[in-house]
Amino acid sequence: MARPKGFDTAAALERAMELFWQQGYATTSMEQLVAAMGISRQSLYDTYGDKHALFLAAIDSYCARLATELLAPLAKPDAGLAALHATAMGVVDFIIRYPKRRACLMANTALELAPHDAVVAAKVRSHMAAMEAAFRHAIDNAQARGEIATDGDPDALARYLVAMANGLLVMGKSGASREQLTQMAEVAAGALRPSGPQAA
Repeated sequence: MARPKGFDTAAALERAMELFWQQGYATTSMEQLVAAMGISRQSLYDTYGDKHALFLAAIDSYCARLATELLAPLAKPDAGLAALHATAMGVVDFIIRYPKRRACLMANTALELAPHDAVVAAKVRSHMAAMEAAFRHAIDNAQARGEIATDGDPDALARYLVAMANGLLVMGKSGASREQLTQMAEVAAGALRPSGPQAA
């Protein structure tokens, strides 16, 4: 029987994820990781594998956080326009929460590693597909209930909202205020307004 770990593996992984998120993969050293995680180098290897394996686990943890904190309203069976709005405002809150602004870890990873790391690229694609599917679910419901125009392509709208969410995170990192980010989200939401007499 394997001996229980002498540390909180989930908490240590969370600290590694935070470090990768702030610094990126290449510039984060093993020395920085073991210091941030509060464990020995051997414990890191024994528990998570090498640095690359730890990074993969960290981005999985990040995606799980986004699913819980940002995409949860979209996952409800009856999610519609209100859920889309709640998610947009949730993205703004998510950005403002951190005193030291940061963009999306997966967007950062897509730029840094995905072009030359097939495993990471697959995880990035899976994450973006999950976001797109969540938005598409709410868009389908909103169109069926007449909350938004029915002539828009749901797939195209979902991809647009994924791009909007990532764009907000980038703008947040550049220093945009809550008011500015909220205004951007509201302008982006204009693509979902009902057309015809309902828009008046």
